[in-house]
Amino acid sequence: MKTNMLLMQELLADAGYSNGSNYYMLEQQGITGWIPVFGKYKPEIAGFPYDKQADRYTCPMGNPLSFKGFDCTADGRLLRNYWAAPSDCRQCLAKPTCAPRSRCRKITHTAYDEQYRRAYARQNSRRGKQMRRLRQGTVEPVFGSLVQHYGLRRISVLGKSGAHKVMLLAAVAFNLRKYMKFKPAKAVRHGHGAERGAAAFVQRFFDAFYNLLPTGKLRKCFERQNGSKIRGEQELCNSHGLF
Repeated sequence: MKTNMLLMQELLADAGYSNGSNYYMLEQQGITGWIPVFGKYKPEIAGFPYDKQADRYTCPMGNPLSFKGFDCTADGRLLRNYWAAPSDCRQCLAKPTCAPRSRCRKITHTAYDEQYRRAYARQNSRRGKQMRRLRQGTVEPVFGSLVQHYGLRRISVLGKSGAHKVMLLAAVAFNLRKYMKFKPAKAVRHGHGAERGAAAFVQRFFDAFYNLLPTGKLRKCFERQNGSKIRGEQELCNSHGLF
């Protein structure tokens, strides 16, 4: 994209990409990430207001929970730990319900809280709701078509490089299909030779595309759509118009 002077300014993704490191990386690169906040993150902890300037929480009984250091989970998530003083908790009447099995009340929070908060505010804004509808109307149907109609429920090649080639071909196939169905408002006349050349190119591409994917599954998909048996690879390749 940089080679072709295509600078990314905004990025749409589903909740599966929601994590602090992604939000942080996008902000460092100057990219606005429209990724819904998902998982255990909560912008506020009920009963424990946060003081950003002092970097500490306050419990309902008025005792502070100060920052004690960082921690890292098994899957690489960076956390911040806040603890109350054990002496405060021992004398607290709410300890049996607040921290019954520990010496003091502890709060573990993501180290990317500021990034999460900005992402949370974006997704609940009017612009965020518009971007969500845009993603649902553009990305989700494409993914569903690739899985259901283009044989990509499973990729039958080994290695990331092979899977990458399959996905590139699938994306080109999908875009060619959209291009062939596109009808501009003002029709533009082309010569018959150009039309035949474009059709031949599309046919050669689909020949290569179908030869790369598992033909057994594709044949079943086409036969189910066409309602008849497909005989031979050439007939299978010619049947791409059904989709």
